[in-house]
Amino acid sequence: MFRPLDRFIDAQNWLDSLGEPLQNWVNSLFSGGDTGKQAKNFLNGTWLGHPLHPVITDVPIGAWVATLVLDTAATVSGDEGFDRAADLTLATGLAAAAGAAASGWTDWSDTYGKDRKVGLLHGLTMVGTVLAYTASLGARWSGNRTVGKMWSNLGLGLLTAGAYVGGDEVYDLGYGVNHTAFLQGPTDYVPVMPLDDLPTNKPTKADAKGVPILLVRLQDTLYALDDTCVHAGCSLAGGRLDGASIVCPCHGSQYDLRDGSVINGPATMREPSYDVRVQNGVIEVKQGA
Repeated sequence: MFRPLDRFIDAQNWLDSLGEPLQNWVNSLFSGGDTGKQAKNFLNGTWLGHPLHPVITDVPIGAWVATLVLDTAATVSGDEGFDRAADLTLATGLAAAAGAAASGWTDWSDTYGKDRKVGLLHGLTMVGTVLAYTASLGARWSGNRTVGKMWSNLGLGLLTAGAYVGGDEVYDLGYGVNHTAFLQGPTDYVPVMPLDDLPTNKPTKADAKGVPILLVRLQDTLYALDDTCVHAGCSLAGGRLDGASIVCPCHGSQYDLRDGSVINGPATMREPSYDVRVQNGVIEVKQGA
């Protein structure tokens, strides 16, 4: 992150004061049992295998850049057709921004610390962007295109600033990235623990040639996943079992122990799984397919 901006954000204590109650409110929207959980899964992108927010944001960004191009063409040519097209792309961007906002605030509701501060600043900047473009569309529809273009230019400036901060949230702080991306498990079976040392029905952390893994023994069946949660890097060994699944202790992501597939978000990517066998009373694992 650009160092002056980093220092500026660190100094904004109001972001913490606002962030916690706002986060609690957003999470309360999904408190309606299974229905709320499924709605949150949808907005997180669990069904997509990829965060939903960055997929949707391309639409308003592209639409509003097109608005600038069309406004410029209208000014240069005097062709009112460009004006009408600019209004259409602006309105399209606003419609898509609703989905981007819903998915973005849902993702943000599971952040903490600096991730939460930076994410909140990104979100508030984007709220300002939407307000500016809404004012622009209103001015255009009332016949004052000059004021409308001024508002949309302000909106594009806010959009650029917000996109920069959002990029730092992902690429600098690592929010939303796969936290197991650089953990490569052994491709051949390696011993990790004597079978007798693994308790039944208790998530247990072990080591496979330097890679932390989660071992679970359910009756006579053994399961192994990466111990590092793909969503935020928490240790799954501190989570709880729910049938043949593990629930992350940090944000509640739920993974199928059999293959690491996501049952409930906010995780969107599969947890890496391991093949397990017992040789001479010792549990051995290797990276699964």
